[in-house]
Amino acid sequence: MKSSRTHYATYLVVNLINVPLYMIAYYFLKNIQIPQLFSKNKFVLFGLSLIASSFVLYLVWRVNGILWIDKLRGYKTITFMSMVDYMTQSVQFYSPAMALLAWDSFYERQQEQARIHQLEKEKLNTELKFLKAQLNPHFLFNTLNNLYSFVVNGSPKAPDIILKLSGILDYVLYKSQKAFVPLVEEVEAIENFIALEQVRYGPRLEIEFNRSEALNASISPLLLLSVVENAFKHGASGDIDNPRIIIEINDNGESINCKVWNTKSAFIGEINDEYKEGIGLTNIKRQLDLVYPGRYNFDIEDTDDSFSISLQIPIEHD
Repeated sequence: MKSSRTHYATYLVVNLINVPLYMIAYYFLKNIQIPQLFSKNKFVLFGLSLIASSFVLYLVWRVNGILWIDKLRGYKTITFMSMVDYMTQSVQFYSPAMALLAWDSFYERQQEQARIHQLEKEKLNTELKFLKAQLNPHFLFNTLNNLYSFVVNGSPKAPDIILKLSGILDYVLYKSQKAFVPLVEEVEAIENFIALEQVRYGPRLEIEFNRSEALNASISPLLLLSVVENAFKHGASGDIDNPRIIIEINDNGESINCKVWNTKSAFIGEINDEYKEGIGLTNIKRQLDLVYPGRYNFDIEDTDDSFSISLQIPIEHD
């Protein structure tokens, strides 16, 4: 038993003495040989450097062996060098170094992937916030002008306009900063928006809004409001004889369905080209791609005198 313990103690001491040689092999391989030679396609120099460094390490190892390690191991015949010993020790020197480099590479790759994922997430969040911020400023200016007119004339409609505008601003500036909001809040904002636009256009514009009673789902904010706003922007212009907008929103428990139909200008060419692929629709599609990638249906029906958008968004159940 005592002899066995002595053997293990000797083995431990010998390996502890060799640890600095393993560390030197690792340092040279990681900081000099791989980045300065291998990574720059200097493969011949890389191979020669491995032979040279392993030979130097082997010489140091043999000097230690001759001075006292061979005696510690109880070797009676001491040989300074042999090719077999050189090859064996070279493998022993560089095996831990290669294992550590493999771990370093794996860890650095994991860290880089995590960093890239975080950057992409931050980029998408920033882009989404930018897209959400693009509520048409003309709507605000027109509403404020109408409000000013009603206030000056002492109209009883002024307080209601202030209340509805306040509700929209609260939703757009604060509530919409969340990733998802209750569908009922999005619909309430749409109702306020429609009411203010009805004041702006008066009886000339016919608006029909149908919604389901149950609105229990959640949705990415401002998506449906952007679809509705797009219809007013292009479907209520002054050159349309009988402008009309029909809005349908329902929650069937499996998906959120929104269909918006509007009359459009009879003019063709650049106006309609911009209408079909304008900033509003591009904005909406980009938001859908960011929040519901590959999981939504967005259909456009374009005729000579009308334009409609059908949007279907799946409800994600917990």
